[in-house]
Amino acid sequence: MIRARDIHKSFGAKKVLRGISFEVEKGESLVVIGGSGTGKSVLLKCLLGLERANAGTVEVAGLTDPKPQILAAQVGMLFQGGALFDSLPVWQNIAFRLMRGRARLSHSDAQALAIEKLARVGLGPETAHLFPAELSGGMQKRVGLARAIAGDPPVLFFDEPTAGLDPIMAAVINALIREVVSDLGATAVTITHDMRTVHDVADRVAMLHEGNFYWQGSAREAFETDDPVMRQFTQGLTEGPIPTLR
Repeated sequence: MIRARDIHKSFGAKKVLRGISFEVEKGESLVVIGGSGTGKSVLLKCLLGLERANAGTVEVAGLTDPKPQILAAQVGMLFQGGALFDSLPVWQNIAFRLMRGRARLSHSDAQALAIEKLARVGLGPETAHLFPAELSGGMQKRVGLARAIAGDPPVLFFDEPTAGLDPIMAAVINALIREVVSDLGATAVTITHDMRTVHDVADRVAMLHEGNFYWQGSAREAFETDDPVMRQFTQGLTEGPIPTLR
């Protein structure tokens, strides 16, 4: 469902991605980890077509190097900060794309779909008429997840889904992600610093280090490997091959 071939991306003289190649099979959940500034978000933007790679090819859901407008019907995205539209009620946030794309849902159908997706993430129908400012951080993440799965897209992307949440709400969001990915049979890519997310969400883990996927393996192997770079990162050690002054 996702295939990247020899992806290079630079910003001026700074080389961020240095020939990344990988595949994500249908129904698989890949979690990408790595230090701050290593290029995780840049990789995600290249997969979404929001950034164009300097070299290499990206294929998502059978589309090669698609433009975001074309890819939008095939993917759902949960943004790190929620990225909800402050001026729209929750139900319009959830159904935003479906009211404007080819589907062109009516207001009544869009509202019904939004309420259905809210229930899927554990929120009641009364939430549909609230505005984002009236929601807690955890509720905003749930609404963002409801929007991501609106239209049942075959591919889902999650950008730091538990950022800013307390441990309990983070565990709730992780469980919801795992559940909706499994129920939809979706292919998922998550980028995160949170090792609890790795444990709860990942089928496979890839570590982005020095511009490439340094290590790949199962979630269990990620925590059991003797590789010094992986051990330093997953255990949060200050001493090791990864410089701590960056």
